[in-house]
Amino acid sequence: MELANLQLTLVTLTLASCFLIVGGRRLDSVIKGAATQAVVLAVVTGLRGYSTGVHEMYVAAVLTLLIKGGAIPFILYKVVAKVGSERGIKSYVSIKMSFVICCALVIVAFWVSGETLGPAAGIAGRTVPVAIAMMLIGLYLMITRKLAVNQVVGLLIMENGIFLAGVGTTNGMPAVVELGIFLDVVVGVLIMGILVFRINRAFDTINTENLRNLRG
Repeated sequence: MELANLQLTLVTLTLASCFLIVGGRRLDSVIKGAATQAVVLAVVTGLRGYSTGVHEMYVAAVLTLLIKGGAIPFILYKVVAKVGSERGIKSYVSIKMSFVICCALVIVAFWVSGETLGPAAGIAGRTVPVAIAMMLIGLYLMITRKLAVNQVVGLLIMENGIFLAGVGTTNGMPAVVELGIFLDVVVGVLIMGILVFRINRAFDTINTENLRNLRG
């Protein structure tokens, strides 16, 4: 019972880290928030593997820690250091309003999952709404943030939500599938990192709003 409570607490902290990212005023703090979320998610995955006896989840936990908690934040820090001229957060919506909207998204996620699952017992009843909320918040960040690095972080949050849903509602995925997912994420971040460099070289900024000028 204590292990289940610990898992639920960590799942809640995973959601709380989304609000740290939403409230971040500099790219450095946003990346740090994404790394923190990955570390908490890795611990949740490891505990889930321990409680279910599925050893593949230990592999997923290690990959999450190394790739999402280490490699991807390192790449993003390098990108920010290279373009260095813009480290503040630029958004179409203010941070205060973003908090309000994200709180509304959390309420919607819990309501929708409650209607779908009903009074689900165990960790799945808490994991699914948190996972849906993370997906919605990640999508919101991708839509409202102007800087490409912020949009990459939004994508990571969405993927973390999908991963959390899989961890909380199943007894694990085959290792080949897990490795494929992580490789897809890494390749996606690398491609986005290259695009950020090219955007910065072309426009002297990583503000994607300037890409609107390319529309015919």
